[in-house]
Amino acid sequence: MSTPENNNESGPALAGLGWWNIYFKLKFALFYQGKIGFHALENLSFAAFLLIPLKQRALNILRNIVAIPVALWLFHYDSFLPPLSRLTAQMNQLLEFETSYLIELLMRFVPASAVLSLIVLIAVYYLLSRFFRVSVVVVVALVILAFTSLPKEQSARPVGGNTAAPTLTSTSDDSLTSNEGINRYLSDFFRTEQDRMVDFSPALQARKDFDILLLSVCSLSWEDLAVTKLADHPFFSRFDVIFNQFNAATSYSGPALLRLTRASCGQPSHAALYEDTPAQCDLFENLAKLGYSEELVMNHNGEFDSLLEKMRLYGGMESPLFPQGGMTAAQKAFEGSPVYSDLQMLSRWWQSRLLNAQPGKPVAALYNTVSLHGGNQVIGEKPSFGEESFSLRAKTLFAELNEFFDILERSERDIVVVLVPEHGAGLSGDKMQIPGMREIPSPTITHIPVAVKFFGQGMERRDKVAHVEQPTSYQALAQLLDNVVEQDIYGKRRYMASEVARGLPETAEVSQNEGSTVIKLGDNHFISLDDRTWNEYPTE
Repeated sequence: MSTPENNNESGPALAGLGWWNIYFKLKFALFYQGKIGFHALENLSFAAFLLIPLKQRALNILRNIVAIPVALWLFHYDSFLPPLSRLTAQMNQLLEFETSYLIELLMRFVPASAVLSLIVLIAVYYLLSRFFRVSVVVVVALVILAFTSLPKEQSARPVGGNTAAPTLTSTSDDSLTSNEGINRYLSDFFRTEQDRMVDFSPALQARKDFDILLLSVCSLSWEDLAVTKLADHPFFSRFDVIFNQFNAATSYSGPALLRLTRASCGQPSHAALYEDTPAQCDLFENLAKLGYSEELVMNHNGEFDSLLEKMRLYGGMESPLFPQGGMTAAQKAFEGSPVYSDLQMLSRWWQSRLLNAQPGKPVAALYNTVSLHGGNQVIGEKPSFGEESFSLRAKTLFAELNEFFDILERSERDIVVVLVPEHGAGLSGDKMQIPGMREIPSPTITHIPVAVKFFGQGMERRDKVAHVEQPTSYQALAQLLDNVVEQDIYGKRRYMASEVARGLPETAEVSQNEGSTVIKLGDNHFISLDDRTWNEYPTE
């Protein structure tokens, strides 16, 4: 293969790396920026393969063809990205995405700035190759990096094929942060969680009735609010209790909703979500014993990833989906289905609730919205992507929920509203995941803004907003609802938010998806992609 570096050479022995120099130079730049790792043996072996002298032009062409997939695999292997097996596992879902969303995802993997930088790198290489043997410099750099990186790699514990993340041995307490120590900690965690339960006593049925509405919002985290500068939106000032350290424990919608429906018990493992639900753990079953009827409302069809089917099969949701007929779509979802206005959907449900309300027949409703899901497009608006699109749709969502809160206040009916996002949108991304990717339940994705509001005629809060600062998860919501019943705040028409939020169970930060687990120990987060070996989660 003729290159600027070898045009004047007389034999293949001095051919050098040619245009492959750009590949290694790009890796050097990303490595020193801390965006990827470096596997010495693999990179040196690849360079040696490219440097083998070949006399026949056909063999040289064949080598370069073979080298392309090897180079792509090695680039991924050096990165902090999840294993390729996780991407292939989601291939069926990816094929359902709209073409525009697939293009958006591709642009996140290869942003325009990276393309421009590559063009500049190619131009610089072309000019330098006129005067210098760039291959010599690249090979020397590879050898130097090999000698400086090999000791680190030898001490690293492999995780899912990517060993570039900092290892557990970098922490001071090796007895706790060794593979054995963390595995034992995780096993103890799930064993302890199995024994924790919120007891909704049937004796409390005599207390004043109130409705319950769980607002399940797809793709909203504290990090997303910070990125879009919406954390101070007036909507959030209307709540009585705010959870500052709530862990969603997952980064996908299906598992998040299943965890919410099992809030009466401690946190189950991801695998346990798809097993039979113990009756005492079913939140809606426990509320039914207090006289509540169940209702299910969505602003989408619930078909993607069989969400609605899984909620019925594993979450115990038996009520029919609230009718959507006759409504006009406000958005087109990432896979092409209609997404309806949150205000119109909730207003329709509330109007139905008021018309059908019966004394002594309170309702516990779950409302699920995908208005903030990545790849959605607002109908009638100019197409937007990424952070711009999310910000536009988030402002609309908060404005509509704010208006819905006004409707609830004017109705003067007693109702507890719980905002509980499923997971974040991952707008900022990190070393292991590009913006918008949620394959790994990283802390910025699972740290969600959960909040509670008490509506009712003459309801008086006698203190300031209560901020729950301890680490919590779904069981804390079940306990808070039990506190509302036990303290009979709707019978007294007054309450202390701090008292309602008192005694909530703490839950250590453990998050899981299929094939990945992230936990927090001290100030550090650790990740495992094989359920055996652990590394510190790579941060900026």
